[in-house]
Amino acid sequence: MPEPAMIICSIALKTSLMIQRLDGVVDDKGDYAVLRTPTVPDFWYGNCLVLPRPPAAGDYERWMALFAAELPGPTHRVFLVDAPDGDCGQAADFLANGFEINRYDVLATDTLVRPERLNGGFVYRPLSGDRDWQAVLAASQSVNAGLPGYANGFLERRFASIRRSVEAGRGAWWAAIAGDLVVAHMGLFWEAGLVRFQDVETLPDYRRQGICRSLLYAACAATNQRLGAVRYVIVPADDTVRRIYESVGFSLAEQTVDFCRPPNPALSNPG
Repeated sequence: MPEPAMIICSIALKTSLMIQRLDGVVDDKGDYAVLRTPTVPDFWYGNCLVLPRPPAAGDYERWMALFAAELPGPTHRVFLVDAPDGDCGQAADFLANGFEINRYDVLATDTLVRPERLNGGFVYRPLSGDRDWQAVLAASQSVNAGLPGYANGFLERRFASIRRSVEAGRGAWWAAIAGDLVVAHMGLFWEAGLVRFQDVETLPDYRRQGICRSLLYAACAATNQRLGAVRYVIVPADDTVRRIYESVGFSLAEQTVDFCRPPNPALSNPG
């Protein structure tokens, strides 16, 4: 008799697992899950554990032992927690042992709103072909230059993985383009009525011009035409990204929680 599947309540975690399955593995153990990404082994959040609730007293030792048993190679430690109310549980042992607790707002909408300000000076379209993918990789390398964790070919491996998923029809990667230059880009992936956005980036010289807002609106409008009624989900990286999504109708839906301890910030890749 098969083991019961882990029940996930959080839409952010559901869509994270959806994206993980595109080019990785979700090994559901019933009372926890193991994520593995063989194509990007240095992607922390693609090589980690998922837990169905925040930690209780004594869980630090149990979770650490589980991670070591299931993922003996990596030296980072990441635990994704199903806690849509933002509850971090009994976190003291994790904090005392070098973990960071990340708690982010999750925004969602099923109704697209046309923003007040759109920038019509750029071409907004999905990527197609080698030249487009090389241009978006160059843009991401420029945005992340000098940041810990983005050296040693990490972005090349990451975008190769993304491209495979897009070309399999599981999502799209959109860009704002001026001539041959990608000035902003974002990805979106879908399954079972949920659409999750990923990696919103804009070149520094093109920020605060309404480009990302315009790109987002174009991507959502095209996705609505392609898929029909869906619910969009995003975990904004900061308040600037949050305002962009709020401008097209997104609002607070829940929170997401994870526990992260990097092996060496100068060498590792958070993803």
